[in-house]
Amino acid sequence: MHILWYGLSSFKIISRDITIFTDPFGKSAGLTPPRGGGQIVVSSNPDSDLANNFSGITDSPFIIQSAGEYDVKGIFIRGIPVVFGKQPEGKSVLDRRTVFTISAEGVTLGFLGMFGEKSLDQVQIEELDNVDVLLVPVGGSPVASAETAIAIVNEVEPKVVIPMFYKTPGLGLKLESLERFAKEMGGKGEEMDKLLIKKNDLNEEKTRFVILTPQRS
Repeated sequence: MHILWYGLSSFKIISRDITIFTDPFGKSAGLTPPRGGGQIVVSSNPDSDLANNFSGITDSPFIIQSAGEYDVKGIFIRGIPVVFGKQPEGKSVLDRRTVFTISAEGVTLGFLGMFGEKSLDQVQIEELDNVDVLLVPVGGSPVASAETAIAIVNEVEPKVVIPMFYKTPGLGLKLESLERFAKEMGGKGEEMDKLLIKKNDLNEEKTRFVILTPQRS
């Protein structure tokens, strides 16, 4: 499995002959929007143009933008809803944001997308319990802060952590840099253009901290 990053929460995940895009953003982000052929698109927040530029992805992909269980071409995806507030009568309010697990080749990714809460709830923690690779936002409002991201990493205990949704050159959105999160992770991570991950690579006792360089479409 190969994992590439375009910036914000937009990734391209390649599993054999299947390509998955996550949260494709539009031009308003200030970066070059992701483009290319894909069979699956996952959107953590279909109401945001930072995650719903589906027109840039060709080959008539299957679009997943809500909670539920999906089996698409042998890729198993589970969407877990995000609760963001309370109505006066105390009833939970659901928006259309979702966190996902994506499983292929014996590897499970936890994709938090535009998660912006201060913590995971118990259901989300349980659903992410067996995640191998965690894709976590760290740049602060409108997504999780570095402190929240570190707490999530400690709860989930993945084998690999890839930070996302932080300040990068050209981005037209005010976010924190990676520095604070990196410091809490123990310093400099492994920097690379793309990550090749195999099930047999997931035996490390210590969590790998991987920093991906944004792709240029």
